[in-house]
Amino acid sequence: MVPCIYCCMGYFNNNNFWCCPLTPPPDFCPLNSSDGTVSSERAEKMMMQWLNALFFIWIHCHMCRTEFELILLHTNDVHARVEETNKDSGKCSKPPCFAGVARRFTKIKEVRSKEKNVLLLDAGDQFQGTVWFNFYKGAEAAHFMNKLGYDAMAIGNHEFDNGVDGLLKPFLQEVNCTVLSANIKADQTIAPRISGYYLPYKIFTVNSEKVGVVGYTSVETPALSLPGPHLQFEDEVAALQSQVDKLITLGVNKIIALGHSGFKVDQNIAKKVRGVDVVIGGHTNTFLYTGTPPSTEVPAGPYPFMVQSDDGRQVPVVQAYAFGKYLGYLRVTFDSNGNVVKSSGNPILLDNSTAPDPVIQAEVDAWRKNLANYSAQHVGQTLVYLNGTFEECRFRECNLGNLICDAMVHNNIKYADEIQWNHVSSCILNGGAIRSPIDERNRNGSITMEDLIAVLPFGGTFDLVQINGSTLREIFEHSVRRYGGSTGEFLQVSGILVVYDLSKSPGNRVKSVNMLCTECRVPRYEPLNPKKVYKVVLPSYLVDGGDGYSMIKEQKLKHDSGDLDIAVVASYISERKRVHPAVEGRIQFTSSCIRHRGYMSIILLVWVLWVIFV
Repeated sequence: MVPCIYCCMGYFNNNNFWCCPLTPPPDFCPLNSSDGTVSSERAEKMMMQWLNALFFIWIHCHMCRTEFELILLHTNDVHARVEETNKDSGKCSKPPCFAGVARRFTKIKEVRSKEKNVLLLDAGDQFQGTVWFNFYKGAEAAHFMNKLGYDAMAIGNHEFDNGVDGLLKPFLQEVNCTVLSANIKADQTIAPRISGYYLPYKIFTVNSEKVGVVGYTSVETPALSLPGPHLQFEDEVAALQSQVDKLITLGVNKIIALGHSGFKVDQNIAKKVRGVDVVIGGHTNTFLYTGTPPSTEVPAGPYPFMVQSDDGRQVPVVQAYAFGKYLGYLRVTFDSNGNVVKSSGNPILLDNSTAPDPVIQAEVDAWRKNLANYSAQHVGQTLVYLNGTFEECRFRECNLGNLICDAMVHNNIKYADEIQWNHVSSCILNGGAIRSPIDERNRNGSITMEDLIAVLPFGGTFDLVQINGSTLREIFEHSVRRYGGSTGEFLQVSGILVVYDLSKSPGNRVKSVNMLCTECRVPRYEPLNPKKVYKVVLPSYLVDGGDGYSMIKEQKLKHDSGDLDIAVVASYISERKRVHPAVEGRIQFTSSCIRHRGYMSIILLVWVLWVIFV
């Protein structure tokens, strides 16, 4: 027989476990016999039960003390979608509607009420895309980001569409959240004006834990926008590594890279930058999702997309599509050393199941009053859906691209003579210039100036260049050099028939180019002559080498500035009153592997017939 085992009781206090021995009177112990003793077997059994219970409590207490869970809400490429949109992120005139700042506010408020450790981040390109930006120039973005309570934002390329001054005022001077970019360096000319308005990183204290957020911006920004000559865009990986090293020196071991360079660069950052735990990106409008997607977007991979870093860690990489249609939701668990031990989540579709917040919606309505006269002008009518989605115009011929290019050529029809029916017959248009579709079901197909501003928001001109046929072929090779990455250089055309073979390596993918003749009484398509000089209508953006078309900037033989882009398209539609552009086979794809499969199918069919009938 052994003495009674007194109990060791555990309790929690501020996530700490304490074990306190109690010495109750003998009659307290339920195992006591009348003589104050218990059997050895019962004592041993009771001891093991208590030890198991204490071990379980200690394990859970230890986890509470060392693990830290962080909720990352994120958006990217919102592009001035202040109001709710349709499923294609154009204007919504009837349910179902999506997105909008009022609906996003509701979901953010809901998550913040349920979760303790939440950061709200934006990965750039709040600017440009609707009449809201054309009128307010970014003031609307600053105002509603303040209302939603964003913690940090990375600078996107479109933030420079009105130059540095257009970024400073009204946006940087009005927005409350920290604006980030580690790889934008200002020279001494501009540094005094912009210094302090953006930072390389920000350290947040979240429930007593330090979380570092470091920003980055695409090195291609000078070719994509108007940052001017006094800002240098450094390599993202090198610039980030320098700032991450500083954060680690400051004792920060939970580090998020937030930036706007595209999904491939995001993955490279996750792989190469030592110390980065999570990458939140933008620029390529990448939709990631785990499970069955809730709307029409097709996932490019799971959410989060896991990348193994060069030092052996698993780094989650995320984007949340674009236009505010989704709110990215990533739950990350860190251990005591700042290592990610678990990450999960999915983008949250902001559809009619989330009601717009009435207070924020009232502010949207108030701001919208100033847009009414500016945007409501009727231009014409479309009988068909004008497909200007990224998924179409950056990957294949789209009918809205055809309409715009046809308008560009029509605007340059000047005269006919004995030699030619017109001086120019051909157009090229980068797919990235087309920013929105127009739904024929809205307002009975009415096209307004607001619709056209959403389609062509950049305010450029449609210019005329003279260029060699050999350079034109180089231009079309560049069009598909990075095909599949949702980049903006894929060309829409008019007066041109082009065939690509994507099974070939970049630089060798153009199978044929045929140009509509001008020196002919009956227009017909003729093979591209590398030695001939052609006139081509194109956006001023491409003339300046935008989207990587440096060969246009450097090899053009002559350049004439043209008319404002939106005015050209508005005039073309207005003249016709009703439009119905089609997909016509201007751009086609072929593949040697497809041909080989066709040959094999024929051989197989012949063999089957031989077996049956012989």
